[in-house]
Amino acid sequence: MRGFSGLLALISMSQCNGSSSSSSSTGDFSCDDYQVMMDVEVQLAATCSTSADCIQVVSGTGCGCATDDLIANGSFDTTYLYDLWDEAEDATCSLDFGTTCDCDPYAAPACVSGECAWQ
Repeated sequence: MRGFSGLLALISMSQCNGSSSSSSSTGDFSCDDYQVMMDVEVQLAATCSTSADCIQVVSGTGCGCATDDLIANGSFDTTYLYDLWDEAEDATCSLDFGTTCDCDPYAAPACVSGECAWQ
């Protein structure tokens, strides 16, 4: 169902642009398409109510240290996120996870305005 959310966002964006050129006729996605779908997954993964929700590090999404990797809600199933990432890499796409490259060894996971983050 999570994949459906990303695809729905992609279809909505393509309709807003008045074009469907973001994907080829064979059904393959462009790198921009993968980025949009990943952005949706990351937003869903980071949703939280309390800091105790933010316990799942999404390894490899940062600049080389754990406290720059994305942090997700512990109840979020990251299977589709990792599968989508693998697909994008197979298509030679490089995804931007929007991390800051801050490597504060004292940072702790926190729920900030409903989104998991390092503080």
